[in-house]
Amino acid sequence: MSKHQVRMDNRELLEIEGVIEVINFSDEQISLATELGPLLILGEDLNIQQLNLDNGELIVDGYINGLDYSQDDNGDGILSNLFK
Repeated sequence: MSKHQVRMDNRELLEIEGVIEVINFSDEQISLATELGPLLILGEDLNIQQLNLDNGELIVDGYINGLDYSQDDNGDGILSNLFK
């Protein structure tokens, strides 16, 4: 498993490592597949400032209201489904 890190500065800048894919995004939410499973970023005026999937890096600015990690229906993360 690759490294997964999340760094936030004053709820206005979010840097994430271990991003596999951006599934969906708007100015209020960004849905990601990460090394640790699905991640939903909630906020206001969200903007993807930088995305490098080769390195698994994502930088988001805006006002961050929350981060929500989830699992799929059977309790496994997204990576377990990829390798079945």
